[in-house]
Amino acid sequence: MCGIVGYAGNQPLAEVLLEGLRRVEYRGYDSAGIAWLDSTAKSIQVVRQTGKIAALAARLNGRVIQSNIGIGHTRWATHGGVTEANAHPHTGCPWTKKIQVAVAHNGTITNHEALKTDLVRRGHVFKSETDTEVLAHLIEGHIGRDPVQSLLSALRLVKGAYGIAVIMRRYPDRIFFARNGSPLCLGIGGDERFVASDAKSFRAHTHRQVVLEDGQVGYVTAQEQHVFDFRSAALTSQIEEIGWELEAIELGGHPTFMHKEIFGQPDNLTSALAGRLVSDGSVKLGGLLDREPTLHSAQNVILVAAGTSLHAGMIGEILLQEISGLPAHSKNASELANQEHPRFPSGTIVWAISQSGETKDVLLAIEKARQLRRPVFGLCNVPGSSIPRATDAGVFTNAGPEIGVASTKAFTAQVLALHLISLYLRQIRQVPPEPWLDKYVQELRRIPELVRQTLEIVQPAVRAVVDQYQHCPNFLFLGRGINHPTALEGALKLKEISYIHAEGYPCGEMKHGPLALVGPEFPTVVIAPLSDDHYPKIMSNIHEIRARRGRVIAIASQGDESIGQNADSVIYMPRVSYYLSPLLYVISLQLLAYEMAVRLGRDVDQPRHLAKSVTVE
Repeated sequence: MCGIVGYAGNQPLAEVLLEGLRRVEYRGYDSAGIAWLDSTAKSIQVVRQTGKIAALAARLNGRVIQSNIGIGHTRWATHGGVTEANAHPHTGCPWTKKIQVAVAHNGTITNHEALKTDLVRRGHVFKSETDTEVLAHLIEGHIGRDPVQSLLSALRLVKGAYGIAVIMRRYPDRIFFARNGSPLCLGIGGDERFVASDAKSFRAHTHRQVVLEDGQVGYVTAQEQHVFDFRSAALTSQIEEIGWELEAIELGGHPTFMHKEIFGQPDNLTSALAGRLVSDGSVKLGGLLDREPTLHSAQNVILVAAGTSLHAGMIGEILLQEISGLPAHSKNASELANQEHPRFPSGTIVWAISQSGETKDVLLAIEKARQLRRPVFGLCNVPGSSIPRATDAGVFTNAGPEIGVASTKAFTAQVLALHLISLYLRQIRQVPPEPWLDKYVQELRRIPELVRQTLEIVQPAVRAVVDQYQHCPNFLFLGRGINHPTALEGALKLKEISYIHAEGYPCGEMKHGPLALVGPEFPTVVIAPLSDDHYPKIMSNIHEIRARRGRVIAIASQGDESIGQNADSVIYMPRVSYYLSPLLYVISLQLLAYEMAVRLGRDVDQPRHLAKSVTVE
């Protein structure tokens, strides 16, 4: 959620820190700040501001900072309200009239209240309501001749999750860091080094990084990096190449990142298919090759995820059952993580799904699966993130960096990957061929082009719907079978970025309660593909709604002549087989949410209260 950036080098410090913070605005935040060691006054200086980074930049007003090291932070409030005092970086007490330490922190310190009580008893004065300020006072109280050992002595008192960047007045050429449960990486330049929660903060300056593991601590200077474990043993840091170019995190002529990501889906899906669906119809997933015996012997699959990824997992549940022939169940990661005594059948494997690879609830669910000694596989978009490192093997979605908070291209890439995984499991389990399989594989190969066609044809119809329904305060989304999760995703997108209340339901549940809400000012979006064998039942739902003076927006197949006579508005989609329909139908729902939000003047890339990478429970 929050973003950390630290810089040691000779470039203008304020410019580098502000640029690094802007690169992670997408993660969600409500305040920002920077701290640096002033080389003239030999003291730590801090400037913080609520609101956007632009407000922080205005506060600095082009100030030239005489320093070669500094740290910055964007905060998403967890402890204490959105105030300047609660913004990071946090400092300790100026015992000698000069600040000794400043800390930027991502994560949650669970024993901060007990630590704070003890520190206050010893004379420390607190200025904020945050858990992070406790870290600053602890570190300040432990500073000694060996700064890494001093940092470790403070951290041994702490319980919880943290990724931290620290500057100390006594060590004017170093930025210290530690990771335990919250992502952190180092950017390696020629005569400059970065500490950041996300490589996007320094990608404009270098393509080399060190991805830190939990239980690592150390420091950087402009010329070198030193990494240790929590027992103070020196470690050899492995430098990796960042696998994407700077253009991937720039707008490239699009009005917003969400617009770019919606319209980039044909190319993203092409990348996700490349080298995996081969000419003879077989599937190659190199990340699973060494685990084929485990996958072959699997008798049950649990898919754990949160938010949009959970909706992808719900689609994956159906794909695994009906294509692979394996029992499968999708589970909300936070619920599984908090379940005291879950029980999985013998032969269960677990798939953890996350765009960022840092979703805290999913990581906790992985821990739960580990406790039950179940093999865990990952489906993720970010190489080097925590979930690929915490799982036995997995598949990357290859969607490229996703900046918009509301996930779009990551969802379609996850669903496409689940198609490939289902086919792969069918293949290694040697399930006999069926008549529908060849056509399905041929259409799967054409999905990028079908998505491109969808984007070309649906926008006028979507905008017409927005014209007609922008005043409505509530929407209902209905889908049946594999498109029930699509309806849930459509409702989630609308509420996320337009702030309009929306609910998703399976069509069959309409008569069990939601029908009471239907009326002229409560439109219903109905996903109605002709390829669904239960299409007549979907039409029955539409008739039920119309009979109660409800208005229907149908997402339907091209060539469906009857739907226009029964719905108030229709958005027509290219025809596609049932299993693949979510990949097309969700496009129109993403565009509906986007166009509605733009019409209402919302910030589509950074919706209020939300964050891209949810790294807290």
